[in-house]
Amino acid sequence: MAPRLVLTSWGYYDPGPKAPGETRFTVHAAIRAGDRPLVLDAPLAKGQVTLDLHGPHGQGVRASARGLTATVVDSGFKGKPVEVPASGRFRVDPGKELLLDVELPTGAVCPGHSLLDINRCSPEDTNDATDCPVLTLTFTDPAIRAYRAEMTGDSADGPLSDRLVAVSWELRASQV
Repeated sequence: MAPRLVLTSWGYYDPGPKAPGETRFTVHAAIRAGDRPLVLDAPLAKGQVTLDLHGPHGQGVRASARGLTATVVDSGFKGKPVEVPASGRFRVDPGKELLLDVELPTGAVCPGHSLLDINRCSPEDTNDATDCPVLTLTFTDPAIRAYRAEMTGDSADGPLSDRLVAVSWELRASQV
């Protein structure tokens, strides 16, 4: 089994006037290893994470950011950053996961939208996934290519991808 990037949750957070911090839109995700350990250098995918949010019904891009870096976090609600191990690498063992947070910069929000509304469905009170935005998170790291090369017996210099991609919801995904 190959490594996977899995979206666990995402959304807008406002600490309010009495709490420290600023409003933000955070994507929480996890990297799960395949049949053997995956070792990733810290900082994780530095400048190699992309985040795109498209509105439903052809509304187009609501937010898009390139050059982001994922933060490894513990399992708490607010995701406290994890210290980098002395080895400078994070290890994901089979059956385990590495939890990540990716912050969407305010400047990545397209005109006419805000951090608060980029994730709104249309209509807002829907329970149909086709009425909601689609979030795509892409994580790029050379360790992914090396892992796949070891799995397949190919060269890491070959045509194997160095990306893990997670999509919140994909129309006709079963037909892909």
